Amino acid sequence: MARKTVITKVLDAEAQDGIIEFPQNRALYADQFTDEAPQSDEDREGFKAKSMKDVFEHYQPSKKDVALENEEGGAVFEDFDFKSIKDFDDDSLIANSELMSGAKGKIDAYNSVIRQLEKNKSLRNALKDEAAKGNLKNALKALLAELEAAD
Repeated sequence: MARKTVITKVLDAEAQDGIIEFPQNRALYADQFTDEAPQSDEDREGFKAKSMKDVFEHYQPSKKDVALENEEGGAVFEDFDFKSIKDFDDDSLIANSELMSGAKGKIDAYNSVIRQLEKNKSLRNALKDEAAKGNLKNALKALLAELEAAD
């Protein structure tokens, strides 16, 4: 038998119909996703939506000036607009943030280097030998200088 989560919304002390059964295989987001209060009576009384698309088009949820911390520990403020449930996914949040997408690019690059080190036996051996390590370091510095000069 499937388990159900019961969500209660008590309208007043005598209310009997404020209980809603919510299936376990569903996600419920309950938060304020806008910075502004409802503007019309329709917003306050309850918008009658037929789909999630209708809800996002009507309310246009967004968060302004979300504080993120950069690599130096300073605060960076970014705005997020949500046009669908998918926009709350980690990958979508990262893609919509300049700071987070830059950090993810660096992390991916570092992980790629680590994978190469794990696979490349001669490179691992070169890093163990101090002379070979110094030669590799000099070669990488020269390559970096050449790449910077090309910009």
